[in-house]
Amino acid sequence: MPLRGDRKKVIRIAGLLVSAAGLAVAAAAFVDFVRSVARNAIEGGPALASFPEYYRQVGAYYTRGFVTGFFACYFLMMFAVIVGSWVDEIRKSRRAARPAETSAAPCLAGEPAIQE
Repeated sequence: MPLRGDRKKVIRIAGLLVSAAGLAVAAAAFVDFVRSVARNAIEGGPALASFPEYYRQVGAYYTRGFVTGFFACYFLMMFAVIVGSWVDEIRKSRRAARPAETSAAPCLAGEPAIQE
């Protein structure tokens, strides 16, 4: 069942808002991750004196950075798909609204350009 134009528009705008909000949260988390790595601000206190605990904490920070990057890519792709499908639909509707062009059949190699 095709959706009416205004309902489609509302759904697309809602999707764009969700993706923009997700991108904003992912960007904030990414900035926090970069700051914590740049400042070497690893939580753990005196427990970090042992190497295994230190590497667990570093692994946790890089895992957080990976997850943040994944969700940034997810919301960016969501945004791109919505905008791309919207633009494609607009282009198809404009193409359908144009009058049909009548043109002669293309010539094959070796045939004269003007057919009698």
